[in-house]
Amino acid sequence: MMLFNPAILLMKRLTYSRKMLVAGLFFCIPIALLAYFLVTNIREEVEFAAKERSGVRYIAPLRDMLSHLLENRRAALLRGTAPAAPDRVLAELDRVEARLGSTLATGEPLRALKTRLAEVNGKAGATARQRFEAHTALAGDLLNLIVLVADNSNLTLDPDIDSYYLMDTLTTKLPPLAEALGRMDLIASRLGSDQSGLGDRTDLIVLSGQVGTLVDGINKNIRTACAKNPALNQRLQGPFQEVGASSAAFLKAVTAYAAAKPPLGPLPQNVSRAATSAREAVLGAMDVVSPALDGLLEKRIHTFQARMYLYLSISFLALLLGVYLNVGSFLSVREGISSVKDMSARVADGDLTAEAPGLSRDELGEMARMFNVMTENLRRIIATLSEVTGKVITFAEKLSASVEQQAGFSSQLSSSVAEISATMEEFSSTASQIANHSHEVVDIADRTLQGTRDGAAGVETLAMKMSDISADNEANLQEIVELGRRSKEITRIMAIIGNIANQTKLIAFNAALEAASAGEAGKRFGVVAVEIRRLADSVVESAGETEAKITEIMDAVNRLVLTSEKGAKGIREGLDYSGRTLEMLCDVVDGAASTSEAAKQISLSTQQQQMASGQVVAALHDIQEGALHASASIQQINAIGKELAAISGDLKGIMGRFSLDTTATAV
Repeated sequence: MMLFNPAILLMKRLTYSRKMLVAGLFFCIPIALLAYFLVTNIREEVEFAAKERSGVRYIAPLRDMLSHLLENRRAALLRGTAPAAPDRVLAELDRVEARLGSTLATGEPLRALKTRLAEVNGKAGATARQRFEAHTALAGDLLNLIVLVADNSNLTLDPDIDSYYLMDTLTTKLPPLAEALGRMDLIASRLGSDQSGLGDRTDLIVLSGQVGTLVDGINKNIRTACAKNPALNQRLQGPFQEVGASSAAFLKAVTAYAAAKPPLGPLPQNVSRAATSAREAVLGAMDVVSPALDGLLEKRIHTFQARMYLYLSISFLALLLGVYLNVGSFLSVREGISSVKDMSARVADGDLTAEAPGLSRDELGEMARMFNVMTENLRRIIATLSEVTGKVITFAEKLSASVEQQAGFSSQLSSSVAEISATMEEFSSTASQIANHSHEVVDIADRTLQGTRDGAAGVETLAMKMSDISADNEANLQEIVELGRRSKEITRIMAIIGNIANQTKLIAFNAALEAASAGEAGKRFGVVAVEIRRLADSVVESAGETEAKITEIMDAVNRLVLTSEKGAKGIREGLDYSGRTLEMLCDVVDGAASTSEAAKQISLSTQQQQMASGQVVAALHDIQEGALHASASIQQINAIGKELAAISGDLKGIMGRFSLDTTATAV
């Protein structure tokens, strides 16, 4: 991956349009270079073949010049005069030289050939042998010029088998064969005259072998070319069979003439006719081979050009296809990014009903699908939070109502205990007075009896009040226990909210990672993920605060339960004391009739009553203090419930920013 870091950094600095442009350039440049090199190579091949055709065209007038030189040499030797070269031949040679001479570098050799031709034609008083040798040297120069044209026009480097062997036949086989046949004809004609020399027979034998070698080479070349290109059979077999047959007939006639016993006499006509026929057959074969070779070269040029056009067409189509696919890829990416960008903006504005269409199967399409999954999960989370918040608000309202009811009960209990305390204090004061004035018991026995009856009625009323207080206290205790159970349910709900918020944070973190991997295009999406994560953190913080408050409520409830149990115990003791006081008062009432007889017992009873009254007053004070503590706890619970309702309302207001699909909410 380190190897690709520079490319990754470069691509991160570019927009998608520039990324596609860079990728397209690096895709098109190799195709363009490949097409350029292929076309350049093919054009070089075409130019190579065109230069070969130039050589073939140049050889055509040289063939006519060769025919003229052979006739000129024969006329100069046999008739003693050498006619000048026809104007047509020289004009054609000049036209070809003007058109192709600079390309083939034949200007200097051709001028030398023309100069030597003029010298040979203008030489007077030379012997027949001198004229023969001069014309033979001139013919050699012409053959060398033909070979030079072949070399300079790339004919000798021809890459195809059929055209190469035709080139070899046209440049190095047929011209030397025509010249050798003409020379043999002249040497044979000289054998029967007094001009014959000792080396003529030797030259004739050497030339016979040379002709045979050239004919064999020509036949081999033609067979090879026709085997490679069977289309040449029909065009070449006839002329070259005639070359072979006429050359063989001439060699046979010359050999028979030279083998005769001297004196040989004049050259027979059949030998001259065979020589002329063989020479004309060779020149005719050149006329056949030259257009055949030119046709092969032209066909090769057309083939190369067709291949070049094919390569250019394929390269152009590949380039167009690459550009088309590159533009399509760019438009597809831009459409996907725009869709995700629009959806991210809507989600950032709180519209969770936004969904990105599944535009493609690439990474952008997968990101859009994952974004849809994320928004769907967010819709479900927000819907769940809304439902939980509604339940929390309902529970808080019920808790507030219950706490207010408990506060009312606690106020009533405090008032009742205060009244009972006042009554018991009065009762205690009365008992003290009875104890202090026990000596007046007899005198006021009747009043005591009435007072004790009143006291018994008051104690009975007190017992009833204490019974009511005990019942109310048990109800308060049950409500407090129910409050603790509801607080536990709220704690469980807040734990669910905390888990949901943690899952939201995890989803937001994954979304932030996806946005960071998307680069510039996922920046808005990253902002949305950060906002969702902040919301989840806020929910977690609010849930923690709510859980802490609920914990405080539960602690207060536990303290209230303990206080209520303690108050209930005091109330039960008060009931016991009230019952005992009632029994005592009953005894007092029963003994009031016999007050005079039981003064001591009355005094003792009043003392006991005084002690019991003090205990009852103390117990009532304890009950009153417990009721005050219970009232304070209930007020604290009420404040916590109101604060919980306010927090739930704030949470509901935050969730109200998001727009949810009705189906998603129902789910």
